Amino acid sequence: MEKDQEKLIIQSDQEWIGYLIGKIFSIVISVVLICVMLIYFVLTDIMRTKQDVQKLIFMLTILVLLVLSNIYRYWRNIGRVLILDKTGVLAKMWFYKKKYKWSDLKIKQLRKNLGKYYEEGVFLAAYDYQPKQDSNCEFFNIRYPFESFNINFKMHKPILVETNWTKYINGEMMAVEKEELLSKLKEWGVDFETERPKNFDIFQDKKGRLQSRRNGTAWILLAAAVWFLLLISIVYPIFIWKNPVLIAIFIPFFIALVPVYVVVTSRKSYRLKMDEKGCIRKFLFLSKRYLWKDLRVKLVASEESHCGEGVLFIKKKSGNSSSASETFSYASLHPYSSFVANFEVFGKMYGEKDALHEINKELFLEKMKEWGVEVEGLPKEE
Repeated sequence: MEKDQEKLIIQSDQEWIGYLIGKIFSIVISVVLICVMLIYFVLTDIMRTKQDVQKLIFMLTILVLLVLSNIYRYWRNIGRVLILDKTGVLAKMWFYKKKYKWSDLKIKQLRKNLGKYYEEGVFLAAYDYQPKQDSNCEFFNIRYPFESFNINFKMHKPILVETNWTKYINGEMMAVEKEELLSKLKEWGVDFETERPKNFDIFQDKKGRLQSRRNGTAWILLAAAVWFLLLISIVYPIFIWKNPVLIAIFIPFFIALVPVYVVVTSRKSYRLKMDEKGCIRKFLFLSKRYLWKDLRVKLVASEESHCGEGVLFIKKKSGNSSSASETFSYASLHPYSSFVANFEVFGKMYGEKDALHEINKELFLEKMKEWGVEVEGLPKEE
């Protein structure tokens, strides 16, 4: 901190920068060796057909894109400099430099889960859109790269960064003393959130339908990755390579991935939308509607839900019998005939773990009453 100018300059320590440079150097060397090997195949006529060359170009392009994205991800988290004063934040990265007034930053949050190596800090962003509550802000930063910032609170202890070799870093990554930063923000009159605000808007879509808040970006990305592998395992052997041997090899691989994809999408990656007619279960462009007359709606308090309470939707069977074992694990065992939503816990600190399919209890019960949907487990009115 520069006392004369009343500024806080926040950047990573040299230990982190050195670790980063070594990481990037090893990635670049590995990629160069792979590229040299692939080009050698072409120059020595091992790849003689036009299709072989096209495959090589495709692989090199994907490889380069992956490397560049990895380098950017490392440097973005460690190589930035932030200068804070009473007027706002000056962000500097490579040749990029931009000043943000405090009024430009729509999100100013104290969070407990900023990233991989830190437990607590301040998250700033010039967007109205809120990061997911179970997010550590890393995906948010990738989506909005230049106008969102993490400021970590110093931990004053070595941090494990590589479990395979048990390597510790003694430096601090984009860190500042907690009391120093919070006192300066207070002195400058900067308000920041310490707990989640109550916001019904995030639980309703543009059509006014009630919707669950789908936390868990990792599950969505996993589902997309499995879908991509399924597509590759079918398209390439059959339509591009046209090789019977490769087709025979890839078919079992495809068959093995199908149930993985189904389980991931059916249990983790969906979103619920509700209106007066029924409940729609959506994933990407796929959706299925369940009419209220065909569903049982049951309140469930379960230790398996870290929010503590939620609602279980069960497709009615003949007789409409109820079972004491119908808890949150019931939906896991019966993914095609049941699904769940977890109730929001208002006032939790930002960054604490929330449910995958979160919905506000007050708003949910109000809508169920309005639409005339019977909810099992409600206390009887006297």
